[in-house]
Parts: sequence; C-alpha cells; structure tokens
Amino acid sequence: MKKILPLVFAFFLLTGSLVANEAITVDRVNFNSLRNDWIQMEVRLRCNANPSPEARHSRFVENIRIKVYIAFERDAEARLFDYYASEVEIVAMKQNDRSNVYFYLPGPIVERDRLRKDPDFFYVEISVNDELQAPQRDAMSRSIPNLEILESFISNANSGSVENEDLLMPIYLVPEVDRGRIGDLPVFLRRDGNR
Repeated sequence: MKKILPLVFAFFLLTGSLVANEAITVDRVNFNSLRNDWIQMEVRLRCNANPSPEARHSRFVENIRIKVYIAFERDAEARLFDYYASEVEIVAMKQNDRSNVYFYLPGPIVERDRLRKDPDFFYVEISVNDELQAPQRDAMSRSIPNLEILESFISNANSGSVENEDLLMPIYLVPEVDRGRIGDLPVFLRRDGNR
C-alpha cells in the first residue's frame, strides 16, 4: 500500500497539471436512471483555447472525438465484467463553451442484466485532431486510481465491448423514448448516413 500511494498522488498531480493545457476538459460525468429502465450517461465538456500553432483560430477547437467506456460487474467472484463503448465526433467548440454529450443503455439490456444506474468503472477518452489528450481525473470513475489500472481498463474494454457493440448509443441514435433531461448539445459530425 505504501508503494501505491505515491503512484496515485503522482497520477493526480500529473493529470491536474496537464488538464490546464488541454483543449477540451471534462467537468463532470453523471449517470441517470430513466423511464423504462434506460440509463443515461451525461458528459459535461468545457472548451479551452486551442493550443495548436496550426489552428485555424486559437479560440476554436475542431475535430473532437469523445469515446466513452463503461463496465458493470457481472460476476464478483470470478471478476467478470460486461463492457460497453461508444463514441461521437464534435465538429467544433468555441473557447469557454460548455456542451453536454449523452449516451444511453437500452432498458431491455439494463433489465435483462440487472444493471445498476452507476457502472463499476467508466472513462471518457478525448482526442482532438486524432491526438489523444492526457487522462483527466473528472473523466474517470474513482475506482480507477492510477494510470496502470486505467490502461488495463481501456484494454479490457476495447476487447470486451465487442460482445456488446453498438448497445451503448449516442443521443442521436436513440429512438424517441424518454431521453431524460438534455441540454447544451454540440454539433455532431455523423458518419451513419443520417442527419
């Protein structure tokens, strides 16, 4: 335990100092229970100045990709998890803008697997112009105390979410059901052929 504490402390110092330099930061992540057992994941984003010297305009950040990973424990004794992943692309955000991105797990899946509102693990990965930003403390669950566990979680989620591919849906793919409280949506770049 004494060896782990310095790692955790260094992780928080590192991510705290790097966040100030990132183009997009995560202010918070919330999970909400909706009617018919749906679960809503809300990611609150803030846009900072664009640090790239090649930016078209320093007050605008473009080509933003938000990828979310969540995991629910299926079998505590065997340490088995169900993983879900989804992503969206945001066209652009202006400095000091705040936007919300929403993802949903369908009620029949939640009911079938008896999922709680809050997952055991989650992480919000952000990339700008295909460059990954540094991990942010507010972008991950408290059950991820250091970079080693984060890397392991992402690796497990990438391989494990194939089984549940497309079940965690961005807001624009959700059918006309109760989507919960929504607001401050960004402009999404959709590649599914629908607008």
